[in-house]
Amino acid sequence: MWSFRKIIFVTLFLISACGYSPLYNNQNVYNFVGKISIQEPNNQNDFIFYSHLIDRFSKSNGEYTLTYAITTSKKDSGLNFDGTVHRVEISGSVAFSLKDTESGVELLSDNERMYLSYSNFGSTAAVLNAERTINKQLMVLLADKVADRISLIIVEKAS
Repeated sequence: MWSFRKIIFVTLFLISACGYSPLYNNQNVYNFVGKISIQEPNNQNDFIFYSHLIDRFSKSNGEYTLTYAITTSKKDSGLNFDGTVHRVEISGSVAFSLKDTESGVELLSDNERMYLSYSNFGSTAAVLNAERTINKQLMVLLADKVADRISLIIVEKAS
């Protein structure tokens, strides 16, 4: 008679051996490098976004062209009874489009949204530093989401 542990072990082994391959293995990482031409940045947010995408895909004039438009907004989210603000929320969205450079066919067009918040309590220098840091983190997270979506599209197209 099989014990419960053996049944679980065999089940996990069979599930893990069902043919799924990781997206970021040695074969797929090289599929992304040098294949994407990314729109040049125009402002600080664009530059942070662009830099993070360049770290993921490298800079080149590749098979695909990525264009994007980033928008951000701030709003007060944590108010005290007397109306003082204790938290500020920065929301950002990026509309992006991935096209085949040769044929001009659009492979992917979508929006990604995210928000982060920071404390507005403390010295002026601390609040400005928190705002700068959260803004940078927001751009990096948006770039990661876009890069993941693009990676999936490229892997799907290659297979």
